[in-house]
Formats: sequence, structure tokens, C-alpha cells
Amino acid sequence: MKGSSEGSVNPDRRILRTLEQYFEFEIDANHPLLDQVETRHLSGGEWLMQQGDPGNSLYFLVRGRLQAWARDASGNARGHFLNEIVPGDSVGELSLLTGAPRTVGIQAVRDSLLIRIGREDFEKLSHQHPALALRLATNVASLLQSSSAQAKPSTRDLSTISILPLDETARTGQFCRDLIAEIEKAGKTLCLTAGELGRHGAPVDSISDDDPIPHSLSHWVHDREDEHRFVIYRCSSENQSWSEFAIRQSDMVLFIGDSTMNPPSREWESRLQAAAGSAVARRMLILLQPPPGSPIRNTRAWLAHRKADFHVHVREGVPDDTARVARIVSGKALGLVLAGGAARGFAHLGVYRAMREAGLPVDWVGGTSLGAIMAAALASPWSLDEAVNITRECFVKGKPFSDFTLPLISMISGRRMDRLLKKYLDFQIEDLPTPFYCISCHLDSGDMVLHESGYLPDAIRASAAIPGIIPPAIVDKRLAVDGAVINNLPVDVMQRKPVGTIVAVELSSDKQYEVKYDSMPSAWAVLRGRYLPFAPRYRVPSLSTIMLKATELGTLERVRELGKQADLLLNPPVRQFGMTEVKSFDQIVQAGYEHARTEIAKWLAQSQNH
Repeated sequence: MKGSSEGSVNPDRRILRTLEQYFEFEIDANHPLLDQVETRHLSGGEWLMQQGDPGNSLYFLVRGRLQAWARDASGNARGHFLNEIVPGDSVGELSLLTGAPRTVGIQAVRDSLLIRIGREDFEKLSHQHPALALRLATNVASLLQSSSAQAKPSTRDLSTISILPLDETARTGQFCRDLIAEIEKAGKTLCLTAGELGRHGAPVDSISDDDPIPHSLSHWVHDREDEHRFVIYRCSSENQSWSEFAIRQSDMVLFIGDSTMNPPSREWESRLQAAAGSAVARRMLILLQPPPGSPIRNTRAWLAHRKADFHVHVREGVPDDTARVARIVSGKALGLVLAGGAARGFAHLGVYRAMREAGLPVDWVGGTSLGAIMAAALASPWSLDEAVNITRECFVKGKPFSDFTLPLISMISGRRMDRLLKKYLDFQIEDLPTPFYCISCHLDSGDMVLHESGYLPDAIRASAAIPGIIPPAIVDKRLAVDGAVINNLPVDVMQRKPVGTIVAVELSSDKQYEVKYDSMPSAWAVLRGRYLPFAPRYRVPSLSTIMLKATELGTLERVRELGKQADLLLNPPVRQFGMTEVKSFDQIVQAGYEHARTEIAKWLAQSQNH
């Protein structure tokens, strides 16, 4: 194997396994392929390539974690996050074949080891071993074919986790122990602390604060990664040397906060962040909360003082909240995405009931339009029965679609909807016990607005501002309308969350309907058919139905593509219900439940067979 700028490295079993996995044939230590490859070490935060660089190499990630980024309009290299690259993944096939410039930038999340094959070396090798070139071309074809298929979750295959309490309290200590016990259920786990390294066979017995980290320890922990599903670093604010080292090795860092303490950043947090270098591992803030009877408050203050990619709440006495964190870490978290569909969206409540009965806990929930309102109800502190009863109260008895007004801006004033949302969903998004998001659309530019912070009624009011029916909402001093205008099934947003499985619920229909008239009847003809016994009757959609359906049609093709990217797509048979038929609430909920119960059972059976 060729040496790199870091020096020659012998092909260990993980390098051989990575190449074998890609090329799909056995590669021993004497294979000529190894004479044409180099190793490359990256420190956390270091860029492997920048967008626009020459495309002259193929890389395989052996150990560590990388992130793919696209530049934004201002030229920021970390403008748009695309995905994460995990051991066994490759980077640069298309550029190797075509020589085209790099289309994305690749940055190391943590200390990482890669294999590099240059274009000239690969061309020489391909003449001697045509199977290598054929395999490369096959992989490129597969990548292009799957570009619009199911995307890989952005936080898949996490293996090294740092756990760092912001304060050492009895509650944070107990949570760390409980979380480690939950993670151990998902696979062989090694938990390392600074004071007990020798007990696990490390080359040093312990690391004290300000101790230098021996290079041999890095090699040792890398070997432990090969032997375990998870390596957990238990860190402390009192040992900065160990915490710095752990963060540079980690796929994700969990900061544990006790909500009874003060939110502002601790002095050591900024020192640790600066000392950890450029490591950009995902950071999740876990806030330990009182029991469910007490409201969650003040999350925004905790988030304002520190950088966190995600946050979750763990309520005292709710074991599944701890299990949720373990599911996120182990790649088993489930995200639920709910489409808009006006009154047909009540089916989402039935789907959720069927999921609960099937033992599928929902760890993240998002939606659009009425799907956003249903998602908010499911993410709230209510029980499922409370969510169903309150939703029925809000939409059937509250009649939010009936406060008609002079149709200068919209058919209804929206004031009744505003009152109901504020009465029943008076929460900050950050304080919801289940993580939540919804989307709306800026009316002026058509840009998507992602709501995952702020006052919940304002967010879902914007997401459900159906053009022509409900007045636009005001978001950041700009008008915003229903998210269904731009994305009625935001699976792509959920893919950027730390979930391993996505269930999506779509309410549109591909069924065609033929009318029994050759031209549209006049309004007077429709009225005569309704009220005069011998006049012909015409089945025509209402104005509100036409406007609701028109909102969906513009993104129908995209909804179908996004639906394919979900692990399970449910489409409850609710087409027979009118889009404003709130009186059929219970029948619509039941239809969603019956459909989901059947489809989930089939899906789980297929999953077990595979």
C-alpha cells in the first residue's frame, strides 16, 4: 500500500474489508489493488474536498464520519447540509470516471481514516483487472438510479457517542446510567471513563485533567470500535483533556441538562468547544424534565446559550423518553410525516392509534396543513384519547371552517381557527415532549419556511393557511400560506432528523372520476337540482373543495416521489369523504385506523422475513 502524507500504513483487516465490500471479491494482503491505494487521515473538522475541486480521486471511508455540504448563495461552504458518510461508503465515483469537478464539499465530523485511489492509478489497474472498472461503473449506475429513491438517514450507523452532563446532579448521573443500559440492549457496548481505562486493557490506566493523550490510546479505541457496536465515552466537565479527546472520536455528542438548573452556558463549555478543534459531530441537548403533570418550560433559553443540532426532553417517570434517546443513538428512532388533506387529515389520528397498538413508538413528528395540526396534537402532552377528543371538539363543535367573511382575502376570516388553536395548543414548539416540525410557504418568494421553534399556534396557523379559504399568516413580517403549496408530504425534512425509519401518511387519490354532463352547469342549475324535485341533479365539487384540491395538485408529483422515500407509505381510503366534511370525524379516524392496522401488520411481517 502506498504511503500517505501521514506515512505508510499496513493494510489492516478493516481496510481489506472495506475494499472487499465495495468491489465484491476477496482481497488479500498481496492483491495488486493495494499497491495503487493510499491512506488519508483527517482530523475532525478538516475538509477532504471542497465543492468545485478537481475530480481526480475515489475515496472509501474506513473509520470515522464525514458530512456532505453544498454551498449556499453567499458562497458559504457549509451552506446546505446534504447527508453523512459512514464507514464502508465511497465518495467520488462519478468524478473518477468523468473528471468533472466535485459537486459537494466533504468535511470530517471526527478523526477519520480513508483510502484513496487516484484516477491514473485506477486506469492502470483497470487494464490489468477489468472487473474493477466494471464494478465501479455498476456502482455509479446504482447511485444514479437510486438518487430519487429512498434516502439514507443522516444520522445512520452512529457507533461512538460522548455523554457529557452540563451539571453533575443525582438526576443526570442516574439518567446516564439508564441510557447506557438502554443502549446496551441494541448491541455490544463498551463504556469508557477517564479513570478506568486500564480495567478495559487500554495502554494507559487513566487520564487526568491536563494529561496529554498518548497516540497509542487513539489506536486502541479504534480497535475497540471494530469489536463493539457502540463505544460510549462518559465525560465530565472536570476533565477537559478526556472530554476533548472523546469529542474528537465521536459521531454524536449528548449534552445532558437538568431543567431545574440555570440555562446559561457554563464557562467550561466554551473552553471545551474551542479546545476540541474543528470537530463537527452532531450535538443533541437532552433536558431532564419533571413528571408529565408539570409543564415543560424555558427550553428556548437552554438552546439560546449553546449550539445543538437537536434536542429532546426526558420526563421523570416516563421510561420511553429515555428509550427514545437510545433509539436515536442506535438508528432505530421512527419519524412520522403527515400530509395535508383538510378534513380527511383526521385519518392521521387513526393511523397513530394503529401504530401505538403495533408497538411502533413515534420519536419525531412533522406535517403540512391539517397534517401539521394533527402532528402538533400528537406531539403535545395529551394522551391519544385526549388528542382525539380535543380535535373533535375543535373541528366538529368549534366549526373553524364556518366563520365566513366578505371574500376579499379569503372565504373565512380565520379568527375562529386562531382562537381554537390558542385555546388547545398553547405551547412553544421547543417545549413539546415529542420533537415536532411543520412547514409553510412564503407567499412572495415561494420559499419553504420550516417551523421547529416558536409559538406553536402561529406555526400551524401558517402551515394551514389554505389559499383563498383561510387568510395568509404573517411570518417574520412576510405573508405565508399553506405548506401544501410547496410540499404536502415533507419526508425530505424528516430525513434530516435523527431517525432511522420514516412512516408517511398521504391522503391524495389517483382514482379518476367521470362526470355525467358535457359542460359545467350554471350555479342556478345546481341550485335547482338541489331544491326542485324534478330538476336534474348535478354532482359538482364545492368552491372550497376546488380550492383545496388545486392547492395539492401543484405538488402531487413531488408528493409521490417523496412518498417513495419513506420506509412505509400509508394512503388511507378517505376519498369518499368531502374535504370539509368535519361531521364525519369519527368515520374518517376509523378509516385511517383500519387501513393502518392492516398495512402495518403486512409491513412488520415483511420486515421480519428480511
